[in-house]
Amino acid sequence: MELTRGDKRAIAAVGLICVGVAACYAWGGDGSGSDDPLPYNRRPASLLFRIDPADPDALHTTVAADDRTITLDASWSGCDYKPDLVVRESADQVTLMLNRRDASGPDIGCEDGGIARLTAVLHRPLGARALTDAVTGRPVPHAHG
Repeated sequence: MELTRGDKRAIAAVGLICVGVAACYAWGGDGSGSDDPLPYNRRPASLLFRIDPADPDALHTTVAADDRTITLDASWSGCDYKPDLVVRESADQVTLMLNRRDASGPDIGCEDGGIARLTAVLHRPLGARALTDAVTGRPVPHAHG
């Protein structure tokens, strides 16, 4: 069976469409590399307001014994995805920020949200550098583990 010129064009068109759809899923549609299939808006959020401080189950920010690994628990609402922990280092301070990803929109149902443990590893030990909230500029209370 010989393929006609029209058949070859149709096969090529379907192949290009498949590559385009796969690229959208692989790159998250917004260039972020996210696994989230829906579009969302990013917004910076303070660590200091990530969880109810009166909650006895809330864990505080912890710097591990290696003085490089920072761990914290962060909550998110039903119309957000799990937030990303963004760390910026300078010679005299380390700033932390949550990057919220809003998934609300028409015909999108919101779930219950949740709490997740987020971890980041510094390029060099925290040492005497200040640990601050990037949004408010206030110090982030933390414990050494």
